[in-house]
Amino acid sequence: MGSYATITVNGSEIYSSKSFVEPEAMTLFRETDKKIEYVFDEDNDLEYAKCRYINKIKNIKLRLDIMGFNLKNTEKEFISNNEYKYSRTFKSPDGINDEELSGYSFKAWLVAMDYIIFNKLDIYNLKDKLCNFERNDYPIETYILGEHFDGESYFGFISSDIRFVIRGILELFDEEDEFILDYTDLVNGGYYDEFDQLCNQSIDYLSNSSLTNQKTIIITEGSSDIGIIKRTMKALYPDVLDYYSFMDFNTPKAAGSASSLVNYIKGFIGSGINNKVIALFDNDTAAIDATKKLKSLSIPDNIKILHFPELDIAKDYPTLGPTGTIKTNINGLAGSIELYLGIDILIDNQKNITPIQWKGFNASLNQYQGELINKEKIMQKYFKLLDDIEKGDFKKSDHDWSGMKKVLELIFKAFD
Repeated sequence: MGSYATITVNGSEIYSSKSFVEPEAMTLFRETDKKIEYVFDEDNDLEYAKCRYINKIKNIKLRLDIMGFNLKNTEKEFISNNEYKYSRTFKSPDGINDEELSGYSFKAWLVAMDYIIFNKLDIYNLKDKLCNFERNDYPIETYILGEHFDGESYFGFISSDIRFVIRGILELFDEEDEFILDYTDLVNGGYYDEFDQLCNQSIDYLSNSSLTNQKTIIITEGSSDIGIIKRTMKALYPDVLDYYSFMDFNTPKAAGSASSLVNYIKGFIGSGINNKVIALFDNDTAAIDATKKLKSLSIPDNIKILHFPELDIAKDYPTLGPTGTIKTNINGLAGSIELYLGIDILIDNQKNITPIQWKGFNASLNQYQGELINKEKIMQKYFKLLDDIEKGDFKKSDHDWSGMKKVLELIFKAFD
């Protein structure tokens, strides 16, 4: 019968491969997800090793989204590759015609897959449920299963990449459900060793042929921004940290500023780099002025120019100027990363929020550049918070993450 690797959620098998582990499926994991469980018999002798990669649905979906296999692109993939079914005249092996499948949309496919998975159906017991095969109530379900077992698609979804199919199916499960790839059978069959790093091997193999599987590069205006983003991602979304590569401003001659970041982007464009690149600018006057130099350039699709998102707290924020302290909207004027570190970080020992100090005036934009005072102290306070969280001395849930979550969500959705 052969040996198989299977992917299951809540006991429902959604994917399998014979004699090998599908490299594309392994990109959904990292080696930290590997779980080896040794099973002993009644005499306490080692019987076999249960070899699996396990993570939660919410993390697998986020990893897929980061790689470009988000729900929107999955629906586009379905329409692109299955659109011919709307007009093509055909009959399935069981006699279901095109008229009965006229509603074969992505939404209809999801509804049918929900019925198939949660009723644990196969093509044979589904037939037993059909009262009148000529006018049955399950044309799409029957077609999907017929195509899955006898056709060229996976569960009736013709796709260029199995990750689109998996991304669609994952919409049917709860975020906290476990996504499990079990390759125990392949180890027992001699195809792999329990200590093989299947994830790393698969990524190395695919990276030679597809940039989809390579890390997305993140560059910012300075090293402090990179340090904050990287460590915050590690604290909040550790399961996707390894999907990104962060520009190291500590390397020789690497400089940090809005104008320097513009130059890096020009260099990437000129080099013809194919990797996905996210260039993340502050949401302030200096960054907006600097990015004007990019408007005349043709920015390739693999490079995204982004600014930190607007903040609600910044809409009525204290600022220091010639006339004293005034509250105003500083979005687009003074949005450096320190502003996103949380209200508990921005408030001083006297419970006063750290104000913005107005600096130089930009004549071309007709607006001032603002800067948070005591930026260094604020960053030190935030890094200490991260240190305390890592040591277990501070509860993660007690901090205001709203600003940094907006920044990370911007990064995650950059290539939607």
